[in-house]
Amino acid sequence: MKQSGQSAGSMTLDTKSLALRATGLGKSYPSPTGPLMVLQELDLEVPRGTLLAIIGASGTGKTTLLNLLGLLDHADTGTLEVGGRRVDALSEADRCRLRAERLGFVFQFHHLLPEFTAEENVMMPLLLAGVAMEAARARARTQLAAVGLHDRWLHVPAELSGGEAQRVAVARALVSDPELVLADEPSGNLDTATAAGLHELLSSLARERHQTFVLVTHDDRLAGQADRVLRLQGGRLEPA
Repeated sequence: MKQSGQSAGSMTLDTKSLALRATGLGKSYPSPTGPLMVLQELDLEVPRGTLLAIIGASGTGKTTLLNLLGLLDHADTGTLEVGGRRVDALSEADRCRLRAERLGFVFQFHHLLPEFTAEENVMMPLLLAGVAMEAARARARTQLAAVGLHDRWLHVPAELSGGEAQRVAVARALVSDPELVLADEPSGNLDTATAAGLHELLSSLARERHQTFVLVTHDDRLAGQADRVLRLQGGRLEPA
């Protein structure tokens, strides 16, 4: 781990050098006793090419934060920029387009379509973006090879191990060459040895491709491979 973070998750860098900037994010949910504040006045700056890990106790809002950063949910307050572009006020159509073109997602559960092969699962984002079938197939096979599955692309999820299925999910997240990859407990459903292999894979991909990764994790070993680690506590980010 190269650095533990700086004050309150913000490094005050030039916008052009940032993959992501959140300013004053707030999010609450209704409860029987009134609004439950999950995030409040949260600031975050993520330089391009950074592998950032966000840790915190269960229930502190890590997944909520990732959903806001990935445009899967709306903040109550604050602003969000992706690649220097203000995105929090975009229309739903524009948010969907930006997610498809510039963001990649890896979740705790791989969410592969069970009736499709590994190759077809990885092709799906490309096909939805209008890429021709054979071009999508070639890119999917290249990406599967990059995650160590060059001989498994014709297998359906039921024929894959848990670790292999999660690698397919990683390949699917990366096949569109996104600027920013968001991962929510990517190894949380794997055994220790398989999780260690996935951690090494994510770390090497981030370094080799100079892509930006934001990982939410409770696993200290995965966090330990990050360039920067922040803790979510009390609705805000702080150095870990």
